[in-house]
Amino acid sequence: MRAFVAVPITGEEAVTRLRALLSQLRGIRGLKAVPPQQLHFTLKFFDELPGARVASAKSAAARTAGSSPAVSLSLSGLGVFPPRGPARVLWVGCGAGAEGLMALASAAEAEFSREGFERETRPFSPHLTLARVKDPRASRAAAELAASGAAFDGGTLELSEVVLFQSVLGPAGAAHTPLGRWPLGGSRTPSPGR
Repeated sequence: MRAFVAVPITGEEAVTRLRALLSQLRGIRGLKAVPPQQLHFTLKFFDELPGARVASAKSAAARTAGSSPAVSLSLSGLGVFPPRGPARVLWVGCGAGAEGLMALASAAEAEFSREGFERETRPFSPHLTLARVKDPRASRAAAELAASGAAFDGGTLELSEVVLFQSVLGPAGAAHTPLGRWPLGGSRTPSPGR
C-alpha cells in the first residue's frame, strides 16, 4: 500500500489563514490545492508499504511520538519545488519552532531505521505543501505567487500527534485513511482504531 507518516496541523489561527490562502489558490487554473483537512507535515513516505510491514511501521511511529515533545511552530513565507525550473509544488515554510519539527523528523528516521526501513537520502526540508501544479502553464503562476508571498505570515500552529496514513489515489485526488495515531509528548496510550 502507498502510505506515509505525518504530523497533521492544528491551531485555529494558522488553519484560518491557510484556508484563506487555499481558497485563493483554487482560483488559479492548473493548480490543485490540498484540501484543508489533509494539511500535514510528512515525516516519512512509502511508495509501497507491504501489509506485513504495517506492524513495524506502527511500532516505529509509536516510539517516535512517545519520545518526542509536542511542537509549537510558526508558518512563514511561500516557496516552490523545485527551486529552479518549472514549479511543481507550492508550499509554505516554517519559522520559529522549525528545529522542533526537524528533531521530530530525525527521530522518525532513527526509529524507522531500527525497524529495517530504508533511510531517506535527501535532507528533511520543513514545509507544508499547499498545492501541486497539474498543468505546466500554471507553473509560472505558482512561482509568481511564491515570490509575492515571501513575507506570508501563517500564524502559529501546534503539532500534537504522529499519524500513519494509507494513501489511495483516485480521480478526485488522494484519500488519506489513518492506520494509527500516537500523541506527541510521551503518552503511549493508543487511540481507538489501532
